Amino acid sequence: MHKRVHPEVVDIGTSAGIVSAPESEVIWECSEGQVVNAGWIVFGLLGFWLILPLVMALWRIWQTSRHTYSLTSQRLRERVGVLNRDVEELELYRVKDLSVHQPLLQQVLGLGQVILITSDRSTPRVVLNAVPNPVGVADLIRRNVEACRVAKGVREID
Repeated sequence: MHKRVHPEVVDIGTSAGIVSAPESEVIWECSEGQVVNAGWIVFGLLGFWLILPLVMALWRIWQTSRHTYSLTSQRLRERVGVLNRDVEELELYRVKDLSVHQPLLQQVLGLGQVILITSDRSTPRVVLNAVPNPVGVADLIRRNVEACRVAKGVREID
């Protein structure tokens, strides 16, 4: 940016008396180029795109930690949600069938999915995802389903 400065008179004291001389005129003037901030600008742009996935990953971790299953002798409860909490309950006598599915990564980690087929209208299929020892959990559910049916005198009819 060119800034024009008007000449001013400056008093300079000398032995012969006071003499006035004009101040020099600014010929060229500019600020430092933004190229010196190139590293910070690139870091900021890349950092933004790295921070966004990090925030999303932390949100998913928080969501997953708030997704819980609990089994009682009568019901299976599934709690989901961080800001809004939903609780779904399944009466055990409504379970018609169950199976275990272990995707490769979950199998390596000793986890798996327990899949319940039910006669419940709101949740005909329930998936307990990434649970430890899925075969043991499926057996535990199966034993409690049978005990619940015997206690209530319920038989499943298709």
